[in-house]
Amino acid sequence: HAWIDLRSAVVLNESGHVIAIEQQWFFDPLYTVFATDDLTLTAGTQKKALTALARINLQRLHTHGYFTEVRMEGAKIDLGRVSEFESDLREGRLWMRFVVPLVVPIDPTRHKVSFAVFDPTYYVEILHLRDDIVSFRGSDSGDCYGQIIPPKPTTEAILLARAMDRDATPDATLGKVFAEQVEITCY
Repeated sequence: HAWIDLRSAVVLNESGHVIAIEQQWFFDPLYTVFATDDLTLTAGTQKKALTALARINLQRLHTHGYFTEVRMEGAKIDLGRVSEFESDLREGRLWMRFVVPLVVPIDPTRHKVSFAVFDPTYYVEILHLRDDIVSFRGSDSGDCYGQIIPPKPTTEAILLARAMDRDATPDATLGKVFAEQVEITCY
């Protein structure tokens, strides 16, 4: 299993509409060693090697919607392809920043908007950093805030997650049960 500490920012356009969710992923130290073990990490090539690794990871994540689910009034919103990203090692941990664009902008003053970032199989746990806040960037961001709603899994879901065998077929619905929801409010 792997663990990711998440920081997120809602990106607004000049009209104050949500156009993307920017994410920063801080991978756990064990995954960092696993993922970077074969990379050439000399001073001249470290940045290129980490960028190449991020590109591969994002290509794989594309088929899973970048583990990102955006909803408007409860309906799932289509996401575009990530083109803005970067990666580095920070405090001995693999770090990746990327921007997940929405296909169609959403007016958060007129519609209820929320998002969650999760691995559907719960093989990777993704949670916001403790006491972190969702930030906003772009136009009219001062009139917006994001509330992180912690997950409330049932006892049955917790027991199921604990009982999953390494060789078991992954349950593609388990991750959502353990996902934080972020509710966006703008005035």
